[in-house]
Amino acid sequence: MKNTAGFSLIELLVVIAIAAILGSLAVPSFQGLIASSNLTSATNDLMATLARAKSDAIRRGKRVTVCMSADGAACTTTGTWTQGWIMFNDDSHPDGAAAVENTTDITAITAALTNNIVVKAKSSQTYFSFSGDGQAKLMNGGSGAGRIRVCSTSSALTNDTRAREIVINWVGRVNLEKPTGIAATCPAPT
Repeated sequence: MKNTAGFSLIELLVVIAIAAILGSLAVPSFQGLIASSNLTSATNDLMATLARAKSDAIRRGKRVTVCMSADGAACTTTGTWTQGWIMFNDDSHPDGAAAVENTTDITAITAALTNNIVVKAKSSQTYFSFSGDGQAKLMNGGSGAGRIRVCSTSSALTNDTRAREIVINWVGRVNLEKPTGIAATCPAPT
């Protein structure tokens, strides 16, 4: 039996079967590519916000803070960084808790993350501030290193490729590390 294009029905079925096999081989690889891209994008967004906060603090000569924010208007101390974050000029609290006094002080907003991305820091690290000299200031005016883990829960990534850690040292330098052996539950960094 021939169809009008000159192909037999058997030839057409063979082509469809080969296409289905090739498609089934490509899907897992494509899912891994998408998950990796989502992880990279979220990591770059947070790193850029932190780098900009440090730069703005030095330029202004005053404190700039990046904190967790569920609503894009105020800092929160509950939940994880996955709910989003804001950057704001923190002139009112040079050595104290991070708090937005006026919404006009907010200079950047990142909405809640999706696509199996989880962002966690230690429970005590709900914000990071940079003083006018660029040094990092942690909660309660302390200084020292901070660590935020950006992680994908996607099964398309392995435990050695699913996470990135952003490390902020006391002088305010923002570095990227690639930890290995991170479970799909994406625990907070230690």
